[in-house]
Amino acid sequence: MSLAARVVGLVMVVFVTTAGMVAEAAAPKVYVGLFKDDAVAVIDTSTNKVLRTISVPKGPHGLVVTPDGAKVYVSSDGDATVSVIDTATDRVVRSVDVGPNPHGLAIAPDGSRVLVSAWGANQAVFIDTATDQIVGRVPVAQAHNGALSADGRTAWVGSQQQGATALVRIDVPTQKEVARVPLDRTPRALDLSRDGRRLYFTVAGQAAVLVLDTTSQQIVAQIPVGASPHQAPLTADGRWALVPSQGPGELGIIDTSGDTVAGTVTVGKTPHWVGSSSDGTLAYVTNEGSNDVSVVQLAGRKVVTTIPVGNAPRKVAVQPGVITSSAPTASSGVALRVDDYFFEPKVIQGRAGQSLRLRIENAASTLHNLSVPGLGIDRDLPPKSRVEINVTVPRSGPVEFFCKFHGPLGQQGQLVVSEHGS
Repeated sequence: MSLAARVVGLVMVVFVTTAGMVAEAAAPKVYVGLFKDDAVAVIDTSTNKVLRTISVPKGPHGLVVTPDGAKVYVSSDGDATVSVIDTATDRVVRSVDVGPNPHGLAIAPDGSRVLVSAWGANQAVFIDTATDQIVGRVPVAQAHNGALSADGRTAWVGSQQQGATALVRIDVPTQKEVARVPLDRTPRALDLSRDGRRLYFTVAGQAAVLVLDTTSQQIVAQIPVGASPHQAPLTADGRWALVPSQGPGELGIIDTSGDTVAGTVTVGKTPHWVGSSSDGTLAYVTNEGSNDVSVVQLAGRKVVTTIPVGNAPRKVAVQPGVITSSAPTASSGVALRVDDYFFEPKVIQGRAGQSLRLRIENAASTLHNLSVPGLGIDRDLPPKSRVEINVTVPRSGPVEFFCKFHGPLGQQGQLVVSEHGS
């Protein structure tokens, strides 16, 4: 299945026909490692229910999905393998021997390499995703978690060796350690900004997210968060860093432009990891203590549903792609919800040249607006109101829509031609 045939957004587009029928867009899947069940749960995001579970070797620890959504890689702490799951069938199709006790996994943004922090082997191991073969090993004592730069040429790995805890920088083409940043505390999780200039990481025993300037190799910020933070991955647009804090059971949302906490959301017990949708609207937080996943609406700062998944959910990865569904019929309407500060859905599809009726509900107590400059639309949406607007799907390419008051806050979307609509 091609990238264009997979799902990007995690929010379903709901098409309401004049006959009252509802057709739902296909949705991506979310993969959750169940540490005590030795399995991976597969969540259907259109229903927010577990579709199935996939058995893997003991203690699934790291978990990543390729950018095209075709494969999921799962490391097993109680074994010496990384399992490769084909997402078309949700079956393990091969196993890669990486050495004892592999911990965290990271994947290059271009999908070419998977970085395995092989804790028991004292190595950073690189897997070529085209062949699923090991193409490099670099010594790193008690490697725990890592991150790869956007160009795939630089890796950072947290070394947990007592008395020598550090962040280790690796030049991937030469497979050599090129720098080391000593730490006073044990590193937990690492995440790089898209430009590779800032490394967000957490350490044991400190209620903060630390920010390393990768050029100067100096810590330039310490952002206070809840007790026992685990990771701080960035949303796809780089605007937010998401921080599960295990002590208070909350998700912190960091504004990366100022390295400040923009808000927190109470989730389940002992949150461990978080993955976000490709459009940055939703976050999926695994709660190891309550055996469930919290689905968080980032703009609204609230949990929209909680999904029971199995015992001790730890790692999570969200399948990317584009929305796949039949376009609405000519008589269809599209439900568009507005709130502070987002549109839901963010992507609306239809056939080229098709006329659609937008049924818009402003659920907020704030004045919002729908502006579509490409179609000559500029309509204010009063608080707690419902309005209908007719729009025409473009012949080609996307047409941007936004709130003219809150567009800079991310209240934006697109009207696009469905490849299945003609």
